Amino acid sequence: MSSKLIRDAVVVCAIFSVGILAFSKREFLYDFIGVHPSDIAQARANRLGTQNAPIPNEVKAMVVSNGSATSISKSSDGHFWVEAQVNASSVRFLVDTGASVVALTPQDAQLTGINLQELKYTSPINTASGTVMAAPVRLSMVSVGNVSVRNVRAVVIEKGLPHSLLGMSYLGELQTVEVSKGLMILRQ
Repeated sequence: MSSKLIRDAVVVCAIFSVGILAFSKREFLYDFIGVHPSDIAQARANRLGTQNAPIPNEVKAMVVSNGSATSISKSSDGHFWVEAQVNASSVRFLVDTGASVVALTPQDAQLTGINLQELKYTSPINTASGTVMAAPVRLSMVSVGNVSVRNVRAVVIEKGLPHSLLGMSYLGELQTVEVSKGLMILRQ
């Protein structure tokens, strides 16, 4: 009886350990199997025809500024959304630490004063959904709350980007980016 109990305990511990390891290495596993949860969400949105749907009010996050820091609360959809000032215009971004640069939809790029007719989509960008063509641009200023960065490298994605992404070309210029369970803090 005790050997069966010990065997069962070892099996449960092994399963639990594999689960913790898989969770802690999930980004590697996503890359390994070639599917990311955002791919599934995008495919579902495409199937339902909601890829360019406005963000509902219930997923909007609260942004609070204090001194040289800005706090962003996680929205109800589990993401961090911000309203940023870009070249004196307001643009809604999904904060994406996995994006190497700030990525704009053509609509948001036009809103910031970028002339879409002058763009040259010459840069291939690897995304979770495959390679897309992008036009490199420079944004004179990007501000989230009171945290501002000048001369930000960005791209305009010609097709397939449902929302603009606030990537590492902005976030990487900050002193710190802290993420906890329900809060992201940007410090300049």
